[in-house]
Amino acid sequence: MKKILIINLRRLGDVYSTAHLISSLHQSEQCQVSMLVYKESLKAAQNIKGVHEIHVIDRQEIATLKANKLFSDGFALELLYNQTHKITCEKWDNILNFSNDTIGAYLTSYFKTATDKVTGIHFSEDRNVVSQNDWELIFNDVLPSLKYSPIHFVDCYHHMMNIPYKKNVENLITNQTHNESAFSNINHIRKNFGEGTTTKVIAIQPLTSDVAKNIPFDTVCDFISALNGTNEFIPLILIAPTEEEREYAERINSAFENKLIVVEADLQAVASVLMNVDLLVTPDTVIKHIADLCDTPLIEVSLGYAPFLKQGTTNSENLILTNKITDRSFNKADFNSTIVPNENFTMRASDIYASVLYYFGTRTSAPHLSENITLYSVAKDNLGITYRPVAGDVDVNTEISRIMTRQSIAAIFEMEQDDNSYVDVLRLGIKAVQTWAEAEKTNITQVMKDLLGTLRSLLQMAENKKHGKEFAMNLGRLLTNCESENLTAIPVLIFRTKLEALGNNSLDKNIKEIESLLYEMKGDIQKILGCIKLLEEAELQAKKDAFAQKRASASHSQAQ
Repeated sequence: MKKILIINLRRLGDVYSTAHLISSLHQSEQCQVSMLVYKESLKAAQNIKGVHEIHVIDRQEIATLKANKLFSDGFALELLYNQTHKITCEKWDNILNFSNDTIGAYLTSYFKTATDKVTGIHFSEDRNVVSQNDWELIFNDVLPSLKYSPIHFVDCYHHMMNIPYKKNVENLITNQTHNESAFSNINHIRKNFGEGTTTKVIAIQPLTSDVAKNIPFDTVCDFISALNGTNEFIPLILIAPTEEEREYAERINSAFENKLIVVEADLQAVASVLMNVDLLVTPDTVIKHIADLCDTPLIEVSLGYAPFLKQGTTNSENLILTNKITDRSFNKADFNSTIVPNENFTMRASDIYASVLYYFGTRTSAPHLSENITLYSVAKDNLGITYRPVAGDVDVNTEISRIMTRQSIAAIFEMEQDDNSYVDVLRLGIKAVQTWAEAEKTNITQVMKDLLGTLRSLLQMAENKKHGKEFAMNLGRLLTNCESENLTAIPVLIFRTKLEALGNNSLDKNIKEIESLLYEMKGDIQKILGCIKLLEEAELQAKKDAFAQKRASASHSQAQ
């Protein structure tokens, strides 16, 4: 049996997201999975099924010792050593670093002596970044650099481990008493406040840990009023057992003559509630991740800096309602956490209600949404979770680029491409696709010129070191493409990361390695060009099919 340690020094929601991978690991091979988390994320780790042991770092206590001028910094280091010593005393078959930060990388490097294999970014003895495969580069270097992430974090975890995503609805440890109580109480609600089993119970969880991501109070009230206007739905306010959320619920309830149903549940009990409701409406919060693990249908209202493209809801057919992504910033620093950004809030309660109707409807016609609002549906392709715009305002060029970025990554890693993705792109408009493809091919031509110029000056430098300045200039010009929003940014970012990780070798050896990396990038760019050609072929076939259908319709009309 393999012993695996997962390092996830992130927030509650991120720790819960690891449960998808843990489930897949147990279904793929015999293993014993342990976790290393911060103390504040301990409850989330304890709630995940299949975790053998949890190791905890109390960073607040360590930081307190570090900041106290009465004590040597050695006390803080000693505390960290004591809290992680047990890990170093065991033998691990694989240590997985999914923290995506410097601290996680340093700790992983420290634990290397206790394992035969490391997955995830860490450091070598000379402090160079070490990675085992290109998916680690995608996770740690490419995704953070792209404005609109093409790959979900959960899928990156699986690809880094080279295991298939295997869905399981029993990902969390639940309490049988809580399950029975929730089942009984929510059925009682349907029977006494609705029209029996046909009535849908809609759980609304409006608050997050950051006010910038909250659904505004007035919008929540308007949405509840819309639900109350029909016998089809029963709103249920879901809150955490804190004074702040109790006061918020009382404020909402008072606006409805205290007739609303309010359910208070902690992290241990909330899964039992979610398993018995028909739909959850929530912003980006830990409850969203729990709902995904319980296979509870949900509509995610993505506000503020919530990074739904890489950490959104994961289950097929779920919906995400958001401002048009080109109008959004996913950078937390751009938001004032002390106020609700009402000046940027254009989403209405009617948009959320229309999304609810769309979820339970036939989905044959798109709902009408406010200006600059987009509704996405969750789907799956060969790379995993993807988001398809189904209604509202869509920035066509951005969506084409986002979908084709997925196809390009699949091509670069020689994975089977999804033909349905080309169909999705063409639905955005053939003319827009033509314009986008021409722009991308022009960019590819320019990047190839930069690449060949860099390669030429590198070979010249190998013969005469005086060409070093020219090589540096060409290399700098090539690396500026990392900031591009074109498809070529991906292979250039991968090249840059591998370049930065080169060891302290001789100049001649480094020149040979850089030459190899440049040829590798050239091959990746050619694969991207191949994706664009496949899109153009699909576009041509779509035109032929449309023409044939038009002729068939005309012949049928003449026959009549």
